[in-house]
Amino acid sequence: MDRDFGAGLSVDELIGMTAWLIVHSSMPSGGVFRTARKAAQIMVNEGLECHFLVELWEDGHSVWMDPRSKLPIVMTPSGKLIRSHS
Repeated sequence: MDRDFGAGLSVDELIGMTAWLIVHSSMPSGGVFRTARKAAQIMVNEGLECHFLVELWEDGHSVWMDPRSKLPIVMTPSGKLIRSHS
């Protein structure tokens, strides 16, 4: 799926994208996009590339969801993963 990351882009366009897609998409260099890309790269490095972004907080935290279990993972701004347990 192609996305238009041109003028007027909002963070809402990142919601629902997988970590893999965020890492491999061409995006603006703005702060929110750098934060999302950094978090997505960590997810990919951890083998969690199929998780999709559900929230991106102003303080740099992000929330990702496992497409199979539907359990969330919170990533801190420092890159620490906080996993939910069923």
